[in-house]
Amino acid sequence: MQTVLVVEDEKLIRQGISAMIKRCGVPVTEVIECANGLKAMEILRQKEVDVMFTDIRMPKMNGIELVKTMQELERLPITIAVSGYDDFSYAVEMMRHGVREYILKPVERDKLREVMEKLEKEISQKKDTEQKTEKLGKKFLKYILTDGEDNREDMEILGKRIKADAGDSFNVLVTTRDDEVQKELVDIEPIAEIEGMDVFIIGTDKLQCIKKRICDEEDGFVSYAGISDTFSDVGMLKNAYLQAKTRREKAFFAEEPVLSDKEIKVQDALAENGRKLCEKTAVSARVQLTGTDRVGAIEKEWNAFFIAAKRRLIMPEDFISAMTRFTQEYLAVYKRDLHEKIGNPYLHNNLSVYKEIVLETIFEENSRLLDRASEGQTEKKMLKAVNYVRENYNTDINMAVVSNYVSMNYSLFSTAFKNFTGKNFVSYIRELRIDEAKRLLKETEMRVNEIGLRVGYENDKHFMKNFKASVGVSPSEFRRNIQLQASK
Repeated sequence: MQTVLVVEDEKLIRQGISAMIKRCGVPVTEVIECANGLKAMEILRQKEVDVMFTDIRMPKMNGIELVKTMQELERLPITIAVSGYDDFSYAVEMMRHGVREYILKPVERDKLREVMEKLEKEISQKKDTEQKTEKLGKKFLKYILTDGEDNREDMEILGKRIKADAGDSFNVLVTTRDDEVQKELVDIEPIAEIEGMDVFIIGTDKLQCIKKRICDEEDGFVSYAGISDTFSDVGMLKNAYLQAKTRREKAFFAEEPVLSDKEIKVQDALAENGRKLCEKTAVSARVQLTGTDRVGAIEKEWNAFFIAAKRRLIMPEDFISAMTRFTQEYLAVYKRDLHEKIGNPYLHNNLSVYKEIVLETIFEENSRLLDRASEGQTEKKMLKAVNYVRENYNTDINMAVVSNYVSMNYSLFSTAFKNFTGKNFVSYIRELRIDEAKRLLKETEMRVNEIGLRVGYENDKHFMKNFKASVGVSPSEFRRNIQLQASK
């Protein structure tokens, strides 16, 4: 439990009870002490207290007056009366006002521990129930606001909750997490989260404050939240939510607050152009352009799409459908899921913000795909280079010849060849030549100088120097060692 309050006018008794509470084995965050009922009421009005132990006979305000007065509080502590045997009749009076138990003085350690353990269990169960109720309440509200059917009993319960939170009339507000309006809602819990947006129920006072901030743009305050009209009938809750949601969507495209349902007419011909940008062929074209070196065309296609949306040539539902289709097709083609980044436009405050994120994502993907394609081309060229070297290592071959053969910059070829083979070009050639020389020394009667020429060394001394550096012995010694091993 969080807080326990001990109300007792005798200091030593008060301190003794506090000490026993702290040592009883039940975790308590804070134990507060005070000497009378008046002081206790001050504390209860300022702080939420889980359990209160109070004496009956105290100056200024006694225990009976305390439990009667605190009935005005919204949240009452669980109260335990602590007093002498002679005050039992007063304790009965206190129990009529909700006092849970009565403990005789002097307070026994075991008795106090028993009471604390019992209350800790009760408080824990209550908190679990409240959390579950809150969670279920949000699920129920989400169900009602989306596709659920309501019934009279449920709506009556919901109506009481809304009235308690917002008053006799209410508005629904739909907003993103990083919208400026969230600064005005820090004291209100959202009733639901739907499609990544927070849904609030607000009262008239809060509504006027928010509208004033939105319309005056005070201190640079800008919001793209959707706010419904004012309703008094909780049965209209779903209508209010849908109205707020629609206005939020309009504010996204208009990039300004939308506080009414005024429609903007668009010429049929222009609307048709907007629809074409959302068709499957246009979406597929944007998918296929990604990964090409046609950066200008990529930017042009996406700019045309967003300009049409800004000018209201694309209906919101068509815009969302086009972006959903794009992420789905992109996943199918490139095996990359972009939904979390760009799949839900309304997670972002407005169209311009969303456009920046989309273009950033697309150009990152474009760069990644081009790099991957470049890596693939480089790998093909390295395979071609290695095959050429293996076929021609015994000729007067060098890196310039091979890099030219595969049409690659000399410096880039040097790095790519080493990355591909794990060896630099000279070492790779030498290894091929020495391996072949060792084979010929083992399997033929060819003279050493002939073998050197055969594997690509025109100079005998150069061949023998490279052979000894690689094998550790001269070609003649290598052949003799092989013959000795064979004769054993």
